[in-house]
Amino acid sequence: MKNFIKKIFKKAGFVVRRRTVDFNLPKMNYEDISQLLFFKRCFDYLGKVDGDVVECGVGQGKSLLSLAFLIKDEMSGRKIWGFDSFEGFPEPSREDQSLRNVKKGDIYSNINSSNIVTFFEIAGMDRLLVKHQVNLIKGFFKNTLTTYRGSQIALLHIDADLYDSYLDVLRELYPKVAKGGIIIFDEYITTADYSKFPGASKAVDEFFGQLKSNIRRDKITGKYYLVKT
Repeated sequence: MKNFIKKIFKKAGFVVRRRTVDFNLPKMNYEDISQLLFFKRCFDYLGKVDGDVVECGVGQGKSLLSLAFLIKDEMSGRKIWGFDSFEGFPEPSREDQSLRNVKKGDIYSNINSSNIVTFFEIAGMDRLLVKHQVNLIKGFFKNTLTTYRGSQIALLHIDADLYDSYLDVLRELYPKVAKGGIIIFDEYITTADYSKFPGASKAVDEFFGQLKSNIRRDKITGKYYLVKT
């Protein structure tokens, strides 16, 4: 555990002096370390649940990198799938109205899948793992999630921000989550992003209905997750 944490935060650090890249590498911070440890707790809970790891909303690639290192550490051979438009947000709905005033095309629209691969390599991720186990799928969720042809899903990380995006992910991928698998909601209720992206919580509550009582809160990060029964 300590070795790959050091590798992420020392090698990726993230001031690159030995290599010139055509985009600004993301800088890891305390919140990213906390999230990595949260993901590790989720992996420990998964135990031997078979399946792939899927992230919807790759952004800069920091959380996907953490998940990839955990897969490498686990040595299970799981594949990891990252879905993102790489064009920023789709058109927000009225459920997404907030002081944040999100607009179509907001957030990381200048990052592409090649940037993510370069980021992984600079961070010290094994190139063979990136080549054979990491799948990056470009496009809006409503057009791409139906193309998922991986195995059942052991861990689904939803960092989709918007109401319609959350519903697209849950409707298409929740049925593919294995029994005992974990769904992580990045923006839900009391998390820091809730006030910016209220549509995410509305979508989760609407999708799960009474079953939302099964959603748990990680005491350390404040993030919410659900174990599929």
